[in-house]
Formats: sequence, C-alpha cells, structure tokens
Amino acid sequence: MRWSRIFTSCVMAFCFSTGAFGETPEPTDSHTGDSVKEGEAPNTTAQIKEEKELENLKPEEYRLLVLGTQIYLGRFGYGVGPFSGELDPQTQEALRAYQKNVELSETGKINKETLKQLTDDNSILDQILPFLPNFKFEGENWDEMVSAHGTWALENLPVAEALQTSQISCLRKLNLCTVSTAKLAPGYTPTLLSYTNVYEVEVWGEGAITTKPSKTGTCVTTILQIQRNEPSIARLTAFERSQSGACAQVSPKNVRMQLADGSQIYRALKQQKIQDAQRILQVKQTQASKP
Repeated sequence: MRWSRIFTSCVMAFCFSTGAFGETPEPTDSHTGDSVKEGEAPNTTAQIKEEKELENLKPEEYRLLVLGTQIYLGRFGYGVGPFSGELDPQTQEALRAYQKNVELSETGKINKETLKQLTDDNSILDQILPFLPNFKFEGENWDEMVSAHGTWALENLPVAEALQTSQISCLRKLNLCTVSTAKLAPGYTPTLLSYTNVYEVEVWGEGAITTKPSKTGTCVTTILQIQRNEPSIARLTAFERSQSGACAQVSPKNVRMQLADGSQIYRALKQQKIQDAQRILQVKQTQASKP
C-alpha cells in the first residue's frame, strides 16, 4: 500500500488518512534503514517493504508525509516549527523525543508505528465527549410495562464501546422488550448510528424480568435482566465460537454490562481524557515568578 495514501486531505487540520494504517502490521523492530545493533532482530519482510515504499515516494508525497509529522509533533509540544516539510535535525530530534516518550525505537525517522501512534494520540485530543443522559427507570405500572434509559457500561463504569445511550421498553401484553440505541462511532468525522434489538420475555415475575437469549450479532447472543425493587438493568452478552465459518476465530467470553447513569460515565471519560492529554502534550513546567 503506497505511503501517498497517508494524506487524503486537510493536512493543516491534522488529518492522516486511516487507509494506510487500518490493517494490523506485522511485528517490526521499528527501524528504517539503520544497521542492526547487537541484540536487535534483523529487518522483517514488512519493514523492508516499508522502507522501499518510502524510497519510492515522489518528492511532494514525502514532503507531505514530513509536513504532517511536523504538525502533529508541533501540536504535542515538541518544539517543531515553522513547518517546512523537511526532515531536518530539529524534526529528527523531536521524533526521537516523541518515540522515547511513547516507548518506540528512537530512530528519529518516520515509520508506520510512529505515524500510527501520532494519529492515535491526535484522535484522543480531538475526541468528542457529548454529555450522556442520566439513568431513569419507570416501573410504576410494572404489571403492564417497564421502561428505562441510560448508557451501557461495565460495572466499573467506563464504556467498553463507542459512546452510546439506550431506551428500553418492555410490554407485558406483547411479551417483548425492545432496546433502541444511538451511538457515536469514532472516526475523523464521528458518525451517529442507531439500531433496535428485540427480546422475547422468558419470565415476567413480581420483582424481575428475564428475556430469552436473542441474537444481537453474527457470533453474539444477549439476555436482559431487569430488577424492580432496586431498579437496575443488566445485559449479559455471550461471544460464541463455531466449528467453521465467520465465528470460527471468535474467542468465547461472557460480558456483563449495566444500564448506568450517563453523567457518571461522562465524568469518568472526561477525567481519562485529561490524563491522556497530560501524557501526550509536552508542557514546560516553570516556577511562578516572585512578586
């Protein structure tokens, strides 16, 4: 895959195309052309291919590659600028400092591992954190219907997937529960998606509702458990492996999530983003001047 696809547009908006990095690369030692030092593994096939792709770039393509790298390094506080598109000593020094901080091989050169880390870190800084709705449970008419809304989360709160919020409605006369979900799928341009899953009720008791397993994905089945006295809704999801076909490579596991208060998740995600930004951004610490 040609390195020219790294930039598709908006270099000045800190935008790398994900086309060149969407695949999981083969393990490399992150060196591009350096002689192998003692104790290091020799260049892999993927790394040699990477080096050839760099060598075959047109001058303008390579300049764009360097320019984008400089923009990211400058944004993160590594002292690069003005942005020239030249891999000069200042840029190489900044690359080595960045590679050291993210625990990559300190080559001072551009490679896919470094570019992927740069784009991942930039995506963290650009991450949108919409405020999520509070948890609400309506069970006053338990014998007829139950409804609730909130955000699915692991029991320790942070979401395990794209940001989302769900509305749940259970009707006894139909013996069904529906879960309508809207989620913000990540990407350079985040996309708002929506979908609905339908569950057949297996038990509607005085204090709890349990649904039958429902197929919610190619290799996934899900059960809902709704508690009345201490209002809560749990989602039990099983990832199942098959002998052949699309599910043959699935790692079997069970995941329990709860419908949680979105404001708590928002605060947890905001705190995580602050911590990530402190890791990514190089801020010079200075002592306050004395009056």
